Amino acid sequence: MRICFVVNSARTQKATYTTLHLAFSAYRRGHDVAFASVDAFSQGEGSDIVAEVVRPKAGRLRDTAAYTKALRAADAPREDARLVDFDVIFLRNNPNAGAQEGDRFNPALDFGRRLKQLGVLVVNDPDGLSRAGSKMYLAGFPVELRPKTVITRSVERVRAFLRELDGPAIIKPLAGFGGQNVFYVARGQSANVQQMISTVRRAGYVIVQEYLPAAAKGDKRVLLLGGVPLRVGAAVAAYKRMRPKDDIRNNIHVGGSRRPTDFSEAESRICDLLRPRLVADGLYFVGVDLVGDKILEINVFAPGGIANINALYEVDLGTAIIRDLERKVELRSVYPEPIPPHVFMRA
Repeated sequence: MRICFVVNSARTQKATYTTLHLAFSAYRRGHDVAFASVDAFSQGEGSDIVAEVVRPKAGRLRDTAAYTKALRAADAPREDARLVDFDVIFLRNNPNAGAQEGDRFNPALDFGRRLKQLGVLVVNDPDGLSRAGSKMYLAGFPVELRPKTVITRSVERVRAFLRELDGPAIIKPLAGFGGQNVFYVARGQSANVQQMISTVRRAGYVIVQEYLPAAAKGDKRVLLLGGVPLRVGAAVAAYKRMRPKDDIRNNIHVGGSRRPTDFSEAESRICDLLRPRLVADGLYFVGVDLVGDKILEINVFAPGGIANINALYEVDLGTAIIRDLERKVELRSVYPEPIPPHVFMRA
């Protein structure tokens, strides 16, 4: 299998990144693995899409750390490659990182869509990513699965929603990521609310969400493959993220901690309700953030967590995902015509 990971920059990859765990697992299973930075694509008058790809420098690559070091080496082999020659193009770039305000062009989606038309297996599906790349995607799911929410740029509507909610809320950017510019508003609070709204509006639309008290006990990141919670043996690919002291965010990079967690029947039912839409949209590998019986976010562009889950449960999620990709590629060789999404639904 030939697989190319599309990332923001191959030079900035880290051994803890989920992408690197996936790539190392594929490398260890004997596949040809390459990386392309999202700004390295070219297309001329013909149909060919070419990108400069890089592979790890040859050597004894025993673990993810060694693999990452070899990938980032100054003399790592580089070449211009026809992307249609790859079996899988795995889109793993974060479109928000380094994006300029008002910039709506995401090269990974536009080139990925063209590669899909040329018959390449592109995951996640670029059309699905276009639909699911905003927090508005949640609005298409049953009301009982998500917190009360308003999406607007109107200060008056934000204030009206807060009055109607009559409880604590979270204000954050619609296009935000990584816990940036996330504010907590207490019930009846008036001080600093205008400043919060103004700060978030600079990035575009504002999302205001009811605050779920259960979030104080952490949220759960669950990884779904083909719309189904990923399992390795008895372990479900899920962990709890606990917030640092004096912070409302549970993100690991802001000081949150990780803990093992159970996976309840109620949470399994939530994933069951998500599955048909995710599968229909071609969203193969997804991260879902849960608080109690509600979904906070669906992460589709570069869902992470493999390093944390592997360490907590002593499992190897990367290999499980690559083995499933091998199955998808094998099915495509047997059925050369486009395969309906439901064929890939996992039992």
